[in-house]
Order: sequence, then structure tokens, then C-alpha cells
Amino acid sequence: MADVTVQQFAEVLKVPVDRLLQQLDQAGIKVDGAEDMISEDAKHELLTHLRRSHGRDDAQADASPRKITLRRKSQSELKLASPQGRARTVNVEVRSKRTYVKREVLEDQARHQQEEIDRQRESEEQAKAALERAEHERLEKERLDRERLEEESRRRSDEENRKRTAEEEARRQAETQAREQADKERKAATTATAKPGKAAREVDDKATRYGRQELHIVGDVSSRHKKKKSRDGRRRSMGGDADAKHGFEMPTARVVREVAVGEAMTVGELAQKMAVKATEVIKVMMNMGVMATINQTIEQDTAMLVVEEMGHTPVLRKDNVI
Repeated sequence: MADVTVQQFAEVLKVPVDRLLQQLDQAGIKVDGAEDMISEDAKHELLTHLRRSHGRDDAQADASPRKITLRRKSQSELKLASPQGRARTVNVEVRSKRTYVKREVLEDQARHQQEEIDRQRESEEQAKAALERAEHERLEKERLDRERLEEESRRRSDEENRKRTAEEEARRQAETQAREQADKERKAATTATAKPGKAAREVDDKATRYGRQELHIVGDVSSRHKKKKSRDGRRRSMGGDADAKHGFEMPTARVVREVAVGEAMTVGELAQKMAVKATEVIKVMMNMGVMATINQTIEQDTAMLVVEEMGHTPVLRKDNVI
């Protein structure tokens, strides 16, 4: 086809001249009006522009278009009432434009978008896994360091405890040896300074709870201390030599008494029945948590407990029984 004018080319394409001029302007082809000539190169350039705008390029010239745009124009008449009473007809032109895209194109776009989302999610998961792995390694390192410090602290504490125990044991042995040596020296000094006329009294603390034993007087001791008259009428002592034996025997086993406990009695009476000092009874009651004086009256249950605590046998007695 030889060069033709814009108007002739519009008639061949069956499009309005204004529309063709607009498309030529969009394609970059400069024309002044409908009477200007269009060359073959301008026609090919216009065709390329139209293909590109409809989703086709030169590489897909033989393929079907990916996107189609349809423009429709319809005309109708409207009757409007005039103020003079006669109806007036108005021509109305409606233009519509619709673009259709192939299903394969949409599927490709959706697939590309999904692949991009998957790649992004995979990269995020890898980053998250790397962070978790780094955090786990950090926590594991902190745990190992803490266990190592605790082990060192425990070992150091055990060594200090063993050292302290050894020192205490050595000190205790030294004190025991010093005490035994002092006891030996004291016993030796006591034996050297004891009078030959007196026998040593040994007190066994295990005999009774309070370290007390009964002392018994020899039956004929009183006769030794009697005064006899001499031939000259003067009294003289019948005592033996200076080294004579004293009038007490060695302590024997303790005596367990049966103590009659009344409904109400004083601390002094209870001590008198047990043949002990009232201070010992008060001391036992203080150890039991009871504070009392020598003239204070105590109950029968308390008196029984005190008697049992001092190693005797309590016997209940009512005041109305003779």
C-alpha cells in the first residue's frame, strides 16, 4: 500500500479520524491533520505500538494477544419536556471500555506472586532458624559456664570444709591432751599433799543423777569420842593416834526411798522426806521449768514428778487417810 492520507487510512481501518490521530500521537508519529500523508514505516510503527498496548510485543507478534481492550459506543435519544410544553429530543452517546486478560496470564502472575511469597517465607524461616540456633548456642554456653562455676565453687567449699574439720579435730585433740595432762598433774599434786591420816574420797558421778551417795557412820564411832576419867580425876580424850581412821565409811550404792506425797506440801517438806537439801529440789524444779521457793506449796502431780526426777519412788497419800 502506497502512502495515503490520515483520513484514507482511517477509512480503511474503520475508525474515526480523531481516534487515529490520537493513536498516532501516542505512537510518536507527528501529523498535523487528516490530510497529511502516512508512510509505510509510520504504519508499521503504529502497528507495533498498538500490539504493545494490547499486551503483545515484536517477539509475540504471531501469538495470540495476552490482553484485549474493547471500546463500545452506543447512542440513544431522550425526550425532555420544555417549559413551553413541547417535548425536546436529546441525543445521548454512551461510551464503554473493557479490558480482557487471558487466563494463562493471570495464572502466571498468580504463580509468580506465590513463588515470591514462598521465597520470602523460606528466607524468613531460615533467618528465624538461624536466630533460634544462635540463641540455643548462647543458652547452652551460659549453662555450661554456670555449671563450671558451680562445680568450682562446690569443690572450693568442700576443700574449705575439710580443712576446717581437720583444724577443729586437731584443736580438739590438743585440748583433750592438755586436759588429760592437767588432770594427771592435779591428781599427782593431790596425792602428794594428802594427809596420811585421812582416806581419799572418790565420788562417782554415775552413781546417781546428782552425784550424791549415802554416807554411813560406823557403829562404834561414838564410843571413840567418849571422855574417860583418868586416875587423877581429870578427863582425857580417848582418841587414837593422829593417823587413826576417820569415822565414815566409803560411799556405797545410793538409797532409793519411798516418798509419801500428799495433796499439798511445801518444797522444804518434800526435801526433808527425800533427805536432801531444799536447794537441790529447787534446782530440779527450775530445770523442769517450775519456779518455787522453799516455803511455797506445790501440787501433788508436780511433787511426784520431782520425786521421780531425783530417783526415788513416789507414793500417793490422801490427807484423810491415817
